[in-house]
Formats: sequence, structure tokens, C-alpha cells
Amino acid sequence: MAEEGARRNEAAIDWLVDTSPKGRYESYNKSMSNDLTAGARVPDEHAPVRRRPFEVDLVKLRPGKWNCPRHYHSEQWEYYVVLSGHGEMLQENGKPSIPMEPGDHIVQPPGWIHTVANTGDEDLVYYVVADNPVDEHCYYPDSDKWAAADAVFRMQRTDYFDGEE
Repeated sequence: MAEEGARRNEAAIDWLVDTSPKGRYESYNKSMSNDLTAGARVPDEHAPVRRRPFEVDLVKLRPGKWNCPRHYHSEQWEYYVVLSGHGEMLQENGKPSIPMEPGDHIVQPPGWIHTVANTGDEDLVYYVVADNPVDEHCYYPDSDKWAAADAVFRMQRTDYFDGEE
């Protein structure tokens, strides 16, 4: 018998929409792993639930939309499986994009700048599986921003001992 919360059908999970103020970035997401593990077990000494060892999202992009700003991960690997539509995995400036079409499997190792753009005339739908490392952070080269621990910020150069004495 399956443990409650250990099985979900993606049709039962609502799409979460994330749209930038000017609309260039717009994605519909179903966080499969988040929904599956939310409340699946009450932590106890025999079966504590810690962080998930991986994340699985179902993503849908409408024509002309980008998933998010170009970025790279410090530690995280991402694995993409394209279900329908056509798009491009946009890379670092000067590197060719990777075409995306149904049946494609694409990997993005840590340190590779990327984002996904729908270049087709129908929705681009894909799964992305990420290994969810503990000390992960992202860098956004086009805007010189960092993201870590659910915060987005810009760094400033300073002296090593600044604020210490």
C-alpha cells in the first residue's frame, strides 16, 4: 500500500505562473517534487524528512517567452526532457544556442550560463530535474545579480577588514 503523499498525478497539481513586470519572462510551473513531498511524512527519529535530493518541475512556456533571466548555478546540475513545442536553450553570449524539440534530453552542468526561450508557435513543455545541492547559489551575468537562500542581491567590492573593527 502506498504511503499517503507518495503519489500524485500531474493533472491534480495547479500551474503556478511567474511573470516579469514587462512580460519577457513568463513560465507556468508544476513543482512535482514539492507537491509530492509536502507533508508526505511527519519527521521522526526513524524516517526524518530533510531536504529533497532532487527537484522535478513540469514547465510550460508560451510562444515568444523566456523561462527566466540567463544564469548559472554554482553546484546544481539540471536535466531537461522536452515533451512538446520548440525552443532554444540560450547559452553564454557568443556560444550557440541548443535547439529544443520533442524527445530531446539536455543537461546543464554547474557553471554553464543558460535559460530557455520558446521560439516556436505553440507552447514549449518540458520537465527539468535538478539535483538540489545544499550550498547552491546562482549568478545572473546580464544584470550582475546573485541569488542564494531565497534572496537576490548585488555585491560590492570592499576591503577585507571593512566593518570588522
